[in-house]
Amino acid sequence: MTSPSKPDLSALVKSRLATPREMRIEADAAAIGAAILRQLLPNSAPGGDYPLRMSSLGSCAKALAFKFRGVPPDGRVIDGRARATFAMGDMAEQLLVTTLADSIGELGDGWKLSDYREEGQALVSLDVELPEGTVTIPGHPDGTIEGPQGFRAVLEVKSASSYGFSRWEKAIRDGVDPWTPEEGYWFQVQGYMHATGTDLAYVLALCKDSGAIMGFWIRRDPHFMSMITKHLNLVTTTDPASAPRMLPNGEILGPVAKLSKKTGAPLKGHNALHWRCCYCSHFRTCFGGRLDEKVETDYRGRPSRKLYLRA
Repeated sequence: MTSPSKPDLSALVKSRLATPREMRIEADAAAIGAAILRQLLPNSAPGGDYPLRMSSLGSCAKALAFKFRGVPPDGRVIDGRARATFAMGDMAEQLLVTTLADSIGELGDGWKLSDYREEGQALVSLDVELPEGTVTIPGHPDGTIEGPQGFRAVLEVKSASSYGFSRWEKAIRDGVDPWTPEEGYWFQVQGYMHATGTDLAYVLALCKDSGAIMGFWIRRDPHFMSMITKHLNLVTTTDPASAPRMLPNGEILGPVAKLSKKTGAPLKGHNALHWRCCYCSHFRTCFGGRLDEKVETDYRGRPSRKLYLRA
C-alpha cells in the first residue's frame, strides 16, 4: 500500500486521461506547442548550451571530456529522425505534466505541481568540488511536486521504447528499484534531488509504442556526490584522448568479444562497440580511423548504425 507521502501519481494521470472533463488549470496551448516546435529552431536546449548538464551525468567520461574541452564533434549528428524522436519526447512530457498538474489536486488540499515547463521550468545547479576548482552543472527538472506539511519532490518525465519500459515494469514487479547506478537516468535524477535539497523524486514514464503509463519513486542516494565527483575528476583533469571510456558506475565501454569456443575464430558481432558509443557525438575522434561503420537492422527491423573496432 502506498504511503500518504508517496501517492501513486501515475494512477492519477491514467484516470484523468480516461475521463475527459474541463480543465481545472489554465493550460497555455501556445506554450505547450512552442515546447514541441523548439526542435525546428537552432540552439533550442532549455537554458542554453553547456558542456556539462545534469542530463548527461550518466555519460562516458571520455565523451564528457571531449565536450568539456570544446573538441569539435565528429560522430553521431542530430538528424531529422533524431529531432522527430526528441519532439515525441517533448510531446509525451507536455501531455503527462499537464495531466498531472490538472489532476494532482484530487489528492487533497496542499497538493500541486509547480515549476513545470508551461509555468517556466526552474533552472537548478549542482556545484561539484574538484581539484581544478568548482564545476557548476545546470539542469532543468520537469517539475516540483508539492504536498502538505512542506512535502517537496522532483518530477522527472520519460518516454521510453517498449524494451526499456518493460524492463522498468519487471523491476517493479520483482520488488527492486527500476533505476539504479546501472541506469544512466539515475545520475540525472539524483543530480536534481541534490541540487534542490529534496529527498524524493517521482518518475512518470510513457511507453512510446503502446501508450502505457507507469510511475515510481526514487530516494536520494548519499553516495551520489562521491561517485559523480570521482567521475567528473576524470572528465576535467585529464586530456580527453587519455580519459577512460568509463561510465560513472565503473563500467568500461569496450568492444564485445565474441569468439568461437572451439576454434577461437571471431563470430558475428565480434568487436561491436557499446550502443552508447553509436550515439556519441565524438565516436570518430575517440577511436580514430579504427572503426568500421555499418547500417544494420535493430531488434525492431529498423536501420540502425553499428560500430565495429577493426582487428
